[in-house]
Amino acid sequence: MSDEALNEVSAGERKFIHDLSNHIVVAHGMATFVLRSLKSNSAVDAKEIERLEKSLDAINRMTDLLKERRAEIIAKL
Repeated sequence: MSDEALNEVSAGERKFIHDLSNHIVVAHGMATFVLRSLKSNSAVDAKEIERLEKSLDAINRMTDLLKERRAEIIAKL
């Protein structure tokens, strides 16, 4: 693959990762806000809080995967 083609593919992937990261940051922020609200409400079932915490853990894992992928792309350039 030529350097120009490689740079084009790399730029496309980096844009995709950037765009996806932005959506994940929003999801993380909103889930964190809701979790804080639920924790302050004693009428909320602990299972619901646990489910939201698992969602936040999954979001954190996605963020880590994207960071790893971004680093791999940069290392190949």
